[in-house]
Amino acid sequence: MSRKPAHIIGLGRSGQAAANWLLLHNWDVVVSDDAGEDKLAAAAQKLQISGAVVCLGGHSEALKVPVDLVVVSPGVPMNHPAILTRLSQGVEVIGELELGWRNSRGAIAAITASNGKSTATALTGEIFAASGRPAFTAGNIGIPLISIAGQTSPDSLIAVEVSSYQLESIKTFKPKAAAILNITPDHLQRHGTFEAYTGAKSRLCMNQDVDDFLIYNADDKIVCDITHGVRSQKIPFSTERQLEFGGWIAGGAMHLSPTKESQHYTLPRSALALPGVHNTQNALAAILSALACGVKWQAIECGVRNFKGLPHRLEFVRRLNGVNWINDSKATNVDSGLTALKALNAPIILIAGGRPKGGGFKDLRPLMKAKVKSLIVLGEAAAEIAADLGDLCSTHFVHNLEEAVHFARQTTAAGDTVLLSPLCASFDMFDNFEQRGDVFKELVGKLES
Repeated sequence: MSRKPAHIIGLGRSGQAAANWLLLHNWDVVVSDDAGEDKLAAAAQKLQISGAVVCLGGHSEALKVPVDLVVVSPGVPMNHPAILTRLSQGVEVIGELELGWRNSRGAIAAITASNGKSTATALTGEIFAASGRPAFTAGNIGIPLISIAGQTSPDSLIAVEVSSYQLESIKTFKPKAAAILNITPDHLQRHGTFEAYTGAKSRLCMNQDVDDFLIYNADDKIVCDITHGVRSQKIPFSTERQLEFGGWIAGGAMHLSPTKESQHYTLPRSALALPGVHNTQNALAAILSALACGVKWQAIECGVRNFKGLPHRLEFVRRLNGVNWINDSKATNVDSGLTALKALNAPIILIAGGRPKGGGFKDLRPLMKAKVKSLIVLGEAAAEIAADLGDLCSTHFVHNLEEAVHFARQTTAAGDTVLLSPLCASFDMFDNFEQRGDVFKELVGKLES
């Protein structure tokens, strides 16, 4: 059998996974990335050992190789010159998500949102795992879909977190259940406008038909606008009002009825260990996605009760001398910070700062005034955060996270909550939000009573 040639653009986690799959399935693979060997030497060496040709520091040499397929990593925008060149050559260009979809079997529940999609995906995966059927959790949450595609079967259940970056490069991706939790301005440096970002999100359901399901937040106007004209069966959820069908909260319980004719299920809100209205929304979306994929109620209830949440998302670290310490390092924008403040009780000592994403921090003012006792700021955004919010409470500048933790310890009293909710990206001081959260937990863990 003759081998087919393919070009992988972008040597991140998704690019590596796509290259490995293609190499195992009789493709000749050339991989290229704008970054040089100083960043990608180890990944490049592994692929070269497996038989790939790797071009770092640019794409010009790789573009000289005739290929039948291009697989682009999510971090590479679709208007990148290398992609435009391949398109001009008449080559099919898809993303790793599309490649994974084409080579997977089973029912996919795909979840997207500006905030909360990882938690909702993980909860869906927990429910799937309780079903007794082959279950997988993949996508933007950490494991590329193509990495588990070969393990799937027609009976499989696959929870997939999907980002706007991934949705730019799909063609036939068609989940059985598609869930859109919320849409707020984010990643505008990539998409250019909020309309373009929203358009990318809307692609999640573009290939669905009447046999598929779209689960959507009926409390979010932008999300509701996306649902107009879709071909799939629409299932709304709300935390603000009772619905004719779908999912809603009433009397301290979650109510689920996917259609007007379907059985009505209830589950106490207390069955979900995670606080906050946003986690109620995550649970409603996850449960409805599981019902749409044919999961039995017993497995759904078991999965919800067993779910303990993800690290760095309103993660309880410890209680020390009557003070709760919460790690919300994943809060890399203002909307995530708003969600955290809504979920926790006052008085709060807020640690915030990092690399700002633009747009300022003034949207936090009402909740800051109501709930925050003191503000500790650090990083590149420290002065901007203080300028937007510092008049509402005592505000203190620190040089690093260690200094922030020790200052917070000195100024707290029993009943307070210390919240790391940075409102910013981590890249001024850390490699990623996970490292930032891990450092915070380590520092808090060393505090003596």
